[in-house]
Amino acid sequence: MPDMKSVLRLFIGAVVALSLNLSLAEAQPTFEKNGEVKIPRANFKTEGGKVSASFRATRWGMYNLMYEGDADKQPKATLNGQGPIEDPPLVPGHLGRFYIKKAGSCIIQLNGAVTGVRALRLVPAREGSSVVQEEGQAIELDARNCRISGVMLRYEPNPKKLCIGFWGNPNDYPVWNYAVATAGKYEVVLTQGCGRGAGGSRAVLETAGTSLEFTVKDTGGYQNWIDVSLGEVHIAKPGVQELTVKVLKKARGIMDIRRIILKPVK
Repeated sequence: MPDMKSVLRLFIGAVVALSLNLSLAEAQPTFEKNGEVKIPRANFKTEGGKVSASFRATRWGMYNLMYEGDADKQPKATLNGQGPIEDPPLVPGHLGRFYIKKAGSCIIQLNGAVTGVRALRLVPAREGSSVVQEEGQAIELDARNCRISGVMLRYEPNPKKLCIGFWGNPNDYPVWNYAVATAGKYEVVLTQGCGRGAGGSRAVLETAGTSLEFTVKDTGGYQNWIDVSLGEVHIAKPGVQELTVKVLKKARGIMDIRRIILKPVK
């Protein structure tokens, strides 16, 4: 029968091991369904006077890099050795927009005062520009101008594609925000492609309070584009609207999307 000292040593060892395991668990980045990556301070590493944090990206694409905390002075950041695509806006906690070139290992490095930084957040962002309608004209929602809510779906910049692709996860979806100048009725035209034998998914386009359900067409190839009229929506007044395309039921494949156009109905 073990003596009390042995029992105490075993107990202390178990407590220490549990504490270490909990610390490691708390230190791991978390990945949300909308594609957001959160890296807690416990995951930060300090070496040679520099602070870094690592994670494995599930997709390439554009992200807004944010921090949580009360840093005395906003730190500067690089991602995989590259600075932000553009200077960060004058918004507390926003470190800039960064482009991840490929899925896999990524390193964020912070320079400056980081003592008040509690966590870093990478939030999927649009790669193109904001969409603003010219009065009375069609509203063109190019694939590049959406942001992604998801972990696999992404914009494909290959000149032969220029589309939203890698749609393997039916919970992922694209989101467009657009500014309307002219209220009225619009025909919604989707430019889609789908691989041979992979058609048949059910999806829904939602905007301006209207839901348009449709079945994805097999086009014989994901970059064999066709224009599909999904129906009409009525936009009651000028202002900012949001448009999403979500999967209701996945077939063998889903689709690639090149653009969506809202055409004024005379």
